[in-house]
Amino acid sequence: MKSSELDIVHALRMEKNYVCNLVVTACFPAPVDLKLLARVVGATYKPSRFAAVRYRIKHPKCTMLVFKSGKCVCIGCTKLHQAYFAINQCHKDLCTISPNIRISSYRVQNIVTHTNINRQIDILRMSSENGLLTNYDPELFPGLRMSLREQNARASVFFQGNIVVTGCNDFAVLQRTWETVRQRVEPYIINDESDTSPNSRTDAEKASTSKPINRTHNASCMQRQIDRLLYLENVGDVDAEIYQENVFAER
Repeated sequence: MKSSELDIVHALRMEKNYVCNLVVTACFPAPVDLKLLARVVGATYKPSRFAAVRYRIKHPKCTMLVFKSGKCVCIGCTKLHQAYFAINQCHKDLCTISPNIRISSYRVQNIVTHTNINRQIDILRMSSENGLLTNYDPELFPGLRMSLREQNARASVFFQGNIVVTGCNDFAVLQRTWETVRQRVEPYIINDESDTSPNSRTDAEKASTSKPINRTHNASCMQRQIDRLLYLENVGDVDAEIYQENVFAER
């Protein structure tokens, strides 16, 4: 098995290092007094701006959104048990204003995963040979966007080896999705200097980064682009501003 293949298989098995966000919802089958809840948890509630109470939980670190209908959204956890614990904490907060309220259901809406295979990827050739399945416009976004219709998911592939997969709502589906990504990406992995000429390597790198910058700055820019991708694509129906606040809080 190739080392690049081992890297991606490792990403499949090491959830704790690669799942960077879970969006989990729960339903409380009763209307919620959001003004009262905001006072109880010390949150800000501005219905003219966003129709939910938002507040943070420190352990596990995440953001909770509670809507008047009783729907609750947990954003920012990296483990399912963390999300369930946070929702149960939200349930305790709701019980202070409505003692008989119960949780009716949990549902994972989105699993956001990221890995780096530590190999460069020829995304120019990948785009030209898979035009119907990919979208690549370096002037708008430095990564190649790949549609995974079988799993109803999406992947973004970057020249330096970063891969982000979004849209899965089940870990079994996520594993099949990563296997599909591996099969599609593997033929375009640059394993050594002989895989591609210096000129073509330079062209690919220029297409991925608009300006010639040093490696440290390039890595920092790439990480910001990945964070931006998570911000833009993975919030579902949740307000983008809330998600941005959660993702960039510690940056």
